[in-house]
Amino acid sequence: MKKIILSFLVCPLFVSVCAAQNSLSRVLPLLQQSVRTPAQTQQVISLFRSSQDPTTVFAAGASLIKNPPAKNAEPAFLNTIMQGNNPLKTALSAIILTSMGSVYEELTPILKDASQASDPTLRAYAAGAYALTTPEDKTYTSDVVRLYILDANLAQRAMNMLAQTDEEQFSFLKKASADKDPQVRGAAAAWLGSLHTQAAITQLLKRAKSEKEETVQTQLAAALAKTPDLSLAETAKGLSTSYKKPTATTYDLALAFMTGHGVDSLKTALLSKNQNERINALRSAAYMAGVLSNPDGFSYSSDRSFDIHLLKGLIAPISAIAQYGNEIEKPYAQTALTQIEKLM
Repeated sequence: MKKIILSFLVCPLFVSVCAAQNSLSRVLPLLQQSVRTPAQTQQVISLFRSSQDPTTVFAAGASLIKNPPAKNAEPAFLNTIMQGNNPLKTALSAIILTSMGSVYEELTPILKDASQASDPTLRAYAAGAYALTTPEDKTYTSDVVRLYILDANLAQRAMNMLAQTDEEQFSFLKKASADKDPQVRGAAAAWLGSLHTQAAITQLLKRAKSEKEETVQTQLAAALAKTPDLSLAETAKGLSTSYKKPTATTYDLALAFMTGHGVDSLKTALLSKNQNERINALRSAAYMAGVLSNPDGFSYSSDRSFDIHLLKGLIAPISAIAQYGNEIEKPYAQTALTQIEKLM
């Protein structure tokens, strides 16, 4: 009997969740458009105002923040705020208005409250908007950094208000890269990678030595790979890290993301007398094959075909390890060969 009652209680919830997900999936292509017609923008505004599903409201709100509507849309969001019957819509409306360039004193308390919300995503958006209206308050700088992985443009606009100089911006990012929150650390790494400076690379390499969170390691690796001319040599040295240590993953991934730029370093490591270097190079070669086989591989390679050709040049030393290496190395070598073969 309890199971039957429970099923009646769970099913309506399951149906409502599925319905919300289906509803969002139908409008997602519209929300993801970088350029919209006025009619399409009005569709998104209507969806934002009419939907009762928090996920859909958030998705539509984030889309409007990233692609702010024209000035004549202000009344719709002001009216939503005045109604005040949905805290999420109220907060997002204030953020949307601010992203549009509308700086109203009445919005500041709403933005400040939202900057302290329990949801980290809402905090990030609110912190970015709050920085545009109240740049003298630097309390929520870490959430502005978090915003970078959600809306890089708004995050940069906010940072430009908070930081008076490039040095101050770097100071904020440096601090955020060591934040206790992995999401903030990852966002800081991604932002540092976009700077393409020696100071940024130095900080990324410093963080690589101790970072153990997988998602942050990936962000660090991708960031280092964006400036191989500054990061390659030191990253390659990281292959000597014990392959058993979690931090070795960052170096393996970074060289993989460098694709063609990292092949020579991997070849040198594969021929090394140091077992850690050989194993890390094998893992990196397997990762690189995965990067180049990915549909988004163009993000890391300017010439995918050429980089695949360079990677295939590692087949001989990898095959030698697969055949003559010790029992620890052989599985890594076989995995690398299998991944590279998928590119053929």
